[in-house]
Order: sequence, then structure tokens, then C-alpha cells
Amino acid sequence: MEKKSIILGIIRLAFLALWVPVAVEKLWDLAGFHSTLRRQPIPEWSTDILFWLLPLAELGAAVLLAWPRSRKRTHQGMWLSAVLMLAFTLFIGFGVLGWYEKRPCGCGSVISGLSWDNHLWFNFAFFLLAVLGVWLTWPVHTSASPMHGNSQSSLRTRAVDHHSGVKQSNSNAYKRQISFPRKFALFRRRAL
Repeated sequence: MEKKSIILGIIRLAFLALWVPVAVEKLWDLAGFHSTLRRQPIPEWSTDILFWLLPLAELGAAVLLAWPRSRKRTHQGMWLSAVLMLAFTLFIGFGVLGWYEKRPCGCGSVISGLSWDNHLWFNFAFFLLAVLGVWLTWPVHTSASPMHGNSQSSLRTRAVDHHSGVKQSNSNAYKRQISFPRKFALFRRRAL
């Protein structure tokens, strides 16, 4: 468990080191970022959407990942990071494959000096880190023991009378499971 927390902490820090500077740089120079988007091989109508969506999504991922002691928020931040990194990896991958006429790239200051091939590997590595982060933060649902009555287990597990140890039929266990005290019954005359 300790090893898992350390790995998750390293992944969170790596994404914070990526998202914060990149998003701040885009928001700091909005006009430059908008002109960079217009040079990208994407539809013209999408530039105005991506102009706000990308930096806000990157900052949102950073905020979720930095949220103190919240496994749920970290999980959401990892999902958002995975989606963003998948989109960026596919975009760069299409460029490496030569699907675009030219290869304009408005990379953030963190990775501005990388070649397209190295940029693709960088993005792919961060995508894999995000997937690992999603897996490490996946919610674990544990059920209580059937002895305490808190379990969502099947009727077969509940079919043993815990007082006498005698196995009951499934219909008796089912009746016992859904019977309510009279004060909680909807129709008091029909309550068991």
C-alpha cells in the first residue's frame, strides 16, 4: 500500500509539473495562443472552442490532482489527464505519420524543444502514466461480512440462520430480508 501511494504521488507531481506551466503560459499570452491554434491543422470553427477549453481543462486537471486528501478528485484528475494526453498523442501521432501538410505545433515551454518523434514518445509516456494513475485510484468497493447484515451479498449467503446455524430456504431468507417494522411499512395492515 505504501509503494502504491508513493507511485501515485510521483505521477501527481509529474502531471502538476506539466499542466500548470503549460496552462499558465496559454492564459498569459491568449493572443499568441489563439494565433498558434489558427495555424494548427484543425477545423477553423474549433479554434474558438479550444482557445478556452484547453487551458481550462489543463488547469482543471491540475486542481483535481492537487486536491488534498481526496481520492475521488485525484481519480477524476487522472481521467481528465488521460483524455487530454490521448488527444495530444493522437494529434502528434497524425503529424508524425504525415497526415498534415505541415507540422505546426504550439507546444508549451515544458516541451518546446522536442522533435515531433520525441514529442510523440513524451506524450505517449504521459498517457501511460495517466492510465496507471487511473488504475491506482480506481475506487475499491468492499462489502461488510454477511454476519453484520450490511452486505449486498446474494441470497445464498444470507440463507443461513446465524442464531441456530440452520440453513433456511431462499424464500425465507428473502422474506426476512425485506420485512420492515410496522412503523416503516407503507401499508401498515399488509406489513409482516
